[in-house]
Amino acid sequence: MAGRRAELVAAFRDARATGDPALMAEAALALPRGQGFGVHPGEVPAYLHEALLAAGDDRTRARLLAALARAWVYGGEAARAADFAAQAQELAAGIADPELTADVLDAALLAHWGPDDFAERVRLAARLEEVSAHLVDPEARLTAHLWRLTTAWECLDVVAVRRQLRGLELLEAEAGSPRVTFYARSRQAMHALVVDDLERAAALLEEVTEVGRSLAEADVEAVVHSLAADLARQRGDTAAMRAEAAAYEAYGDAEGIVSVLAEAAVLWLDAGDPARAGAVVDRLPRPAEVPEDVDLLLTVSSLAHVAAATGRTDLAAECADVLAPYAGRAVVNAAAVSFDGVVDDALARVTSEPSRRAAALAAYQRIGATWWAERLGAPPPAPPGAPLVVHLHPDPGGTWTVGRDGATATLPDLRGLHHLRLLIGRPGVEVPAADLAGGAGGPREGDLGPTLDDAARRAYRTRLAELDAEIEEADAWADTGRSERAALERQALLDELGRATGLAGRDRRSGATAERARTAVRKTIAAALARVDRHDPAVARLLRDTVRTGTVCVAEPDPARPVRWVLESGTTGTS
Repeated sequence: MAGRRAELVAAFRDARATGDPALMAEAALALPRGQGFGVHPGEVPAYLHEALLAAGDDRTRARLLAALARAWVYGGEAARAADFAAQAQELAAGIADPELTADVLDAALLAHWGPDDFAERVRLAARLEEVSAHLVDPEARLTAHLWRLTTAWECLDVVAVRRQLRGLELLEAEAGSPRVTFYARSRQAMHALVVDDLERAAALLEEVTEVGRSLAEADVEAVVHSLAADLARQRGDTAAMRAEAAAYEAYGDAEGIVSVLAEAAVLWLDAGDPARAGAVVDRLPRPAEVPEDVDLLLTVSSLAHVAAATGRTDLAAECADVLAPYAGRAVVNAAAVSFDGVVDDALARVTSEPSRRAAALAAYQRIGATWWAERLGAPPPAPPGAPLVVHLHPDPGGTWTVGRDGATATLPDLRGLHHLRLLIGRPGVEVPAADLAGGAGGPREGDLGPTLDDAARRAYRTRLAELDAEIEEADAWADTGRSERAALERQALLDELGRATGLAGRDRRSGATAERARTAVRKTIAAALARVDRHDPAVARLLRDTVRTGTVCVAEPDPARPVRWVLESGTTGTS
């Protein structure tokens, strides 16, 4: 890795000697983004900036600005990245180049990697996925999958996690690239660890380690160590944990990376050395002094775990103050490299509030994280019982029966219920929205103007502000159901705004048949789910988690939540 970096730096210096801006830009863009996540980037930003000043066109400037943003984020100085990422987006907005758009969106995501930027990150990741879906370049599609996977883990969207993992698997088979293989299998290993499939995790770790040896990639060593440390913890392998703890501590000290040292402290604690763990956290910044970047939740939740276990009550209280606003979120290391529990778990340890423990255990149960649940004191999982039976079918009188067996409700005949029933009855089959809409209303081709006018935009913003306040109030009262419903509505609004504004923030023109059908189907399904939610919020959530709408719609059942759907009156249903 060091030799390859030296070669690339020498190539830039040779290009600079020619005085050719194009050669300088090409050589600068070939430089590695960093020497490892959180490690100072050295001279790379200076070379990129030099090439930027010499660049003669906006496309090249946008690419160099995006590269500068990446270099600073990877160098642990995300605050420096925001302006570069914003300038890159501004330049790219005037250039109709999907590859450039994907490049600058990746940089913008890196610059918005802090925990307070989650909603913006979800929006940007959705736009990146939309742009990259039409690109041949597997690297752009890999980046999009990794960002969508990361945001799915952050909000514990199990169905979306599985979808992105499947996408990575397909991309690996298509691309035949060692780099794609490394990222696809390392994320599969992370998922195997979450669901306590240690045999598969160990096999994948061996493959990741082997593939990583062939890559000149700064992240390889960090990813391998992270997976190895998590595997050692879940196996209870004290010797391996102590070895990883020592490696983490040495690396964190050498590079001055607080999050790595905080992880080292947790490893020392789990390896049976609380004194060493305490000594490590005592020399770290106080929780309120930790930068609000990608590593905030990882660092402070690690401090909280050690503080609670070693009787550092003042530190525990400070951790609680920092973590409280992020209750309900997962703690994810970087781009879904590792899963480090949920924020409610850390809060349960430092506050002893029963509601925090209940929320954490509910989250772990939902994603199948049995090791994490047992670590928090949950009893071992019971053997799987009979699948949930849910009715979703029309009745002879023109009404519908919807709900769990024994607690059904009668609903009016809604078009969205027909769509849901058809999709649920054909799991995994993608159905074009135009087929569901059936041409209702006679959609025609043509430009009907902007999808959203100014009044509609203001209404969206007003409702988003109201939902933010509602979520904050619900979280304060530990009303998980209300908070989740508001969060789902908020995300739906953000998704709609993203679709309405197109790729570069411009108004999207409506009127194409596929777009009209997508909008119509989404609205009818949303209306049906709203009616279901009034009678059985759990079934409404199940349907939202299962059915994905868009230009094509599909039902993607979660294997961890077996359901027998009764889709015909008087039948016993299908799984």
